[in-house]
Amino acid sequence: MGLQDRANGSPLWPWSSTPRPRPRVTLDGYPIGSTEKLRFPDTHRIGDVSNAVFAVCCQSARIEILCDPGRLPISGQARFVMARLELSFLGQIRWPGTAEIGTRVDRVGRSSVSMAQGMFLKEHHVAAGQSTVALIDLTTRRPPCWPPDTARAVLPIAASQSENGAVHALWHRHNGRGA
Repeated sequence: MGLQDRANGSPLWPWSSTPRPRPRVTLDGYPIGSTEKLRFPDTHRIGDVSNAVFAVCCQSARIEILCDPGRLPISGQARFVMARLELSFLGQIRWPGTAEIGTRVDRVGRSSVSMAQGMFLKEHHVAAGQSTVALIDLTTRRPPCWPPDTARAVLPIAASQSENGAVHALWHRHNGRGA
């Protein structure tokens, strides 16, 4: 129950006592899927998987995309670095088992990309992540603009072009149609 007014017992914030329904999120909402085996050392003494392991599983899934030159080519002088990470813990995970992580690109900037991730255990949505990674040039330590090959490679894992203005502009810029 939420905080109550002492005079009449009514909730001070009526919405605080009403649980908000969450939309059903499934692994199908992500174009890239990864699997992580949960290990006994990943657990706390009471048997659930540590919150830090949620972040590690999401990181592994992002790295599979960002560091695979066959999937996302970048020059030898550029690297992706983490700029922002947000995790929402939605459920408990217990060992043993495997976690499924879905990843998609939600926004493409001039030299960065925002990725959404969902973590699932036996089809239960147990975590949601948002991250922003930036492309930096190793020599200058400055963010370069997206190389055309990298920009084209991002599009298949991005949210649909009609839902994402930045991706839409990127698509047109790298297909000779202007921004």
